[in-house]
Amino acid sequence: MSKKQLSAAQGIEAACILFQLNSKTADILRLAENAGLPSAYAHGPEQARLCAEWRAFVHAVVTAGLMQHAPNSVLAGYLRETGNLLRAAETDAPAESNNAPTAGTLVQADFVDGPFAAYMALLGHGEQAGCPELFCRRLAEGAAPGVAAEPAADARAQARLAAAMALVISAVWDKLEEYEILPD
Repeated sequence: MSKKQLSAAQGIEAACILFQLNSKTADILRLAENAGLPSAYAHGPEQARLCAEWRAFVHAVVTAGLMQHAPNSVLAGYLRETGNLLRAAETDAPAESNNAPTAGTLVQADFVDGPFAAYMALLGHGEQAGCPELFCRRLAEGAAPGVAAEPAADARAQARLAAAMALVISAVWDKLEEYEILPD
């Protein structure tokens, strides 16, 4: 099968689209509900944190995929778009949590050095299976008082998250593999 050639600019745009498609607020909240996470994540005060954490995971997945399938200049171009992607995601924030901090209101360095770096450490070493546990642990560590503090304790919820995360990884990496992204 012949790969579709993309210019560097088209490769960056494709990566941004992959991020946007996999980080829509409504889809993240539906995932939380279907996975069986405590209702505060799907319907309450923890929505913004859930969305920010999921977006960090997706951003790391796209970045790791570019590391495998794109020239360094395209990877760098995508990473330069981090702030724009987070600001755009912020406009998609749930109405109930518009006053809560989101990934877009975090200082970009905090996002990059915090949740994004945590997922990159796993994905960069081929340890994708650790992402669901990390996701649940990070949610539990920052949970507001009165919120179920241990979403990772529910094995079914973690298994459903693992399945969703595996689907995102597979879909993004498979899509990037279909392209021959040319350097600048």
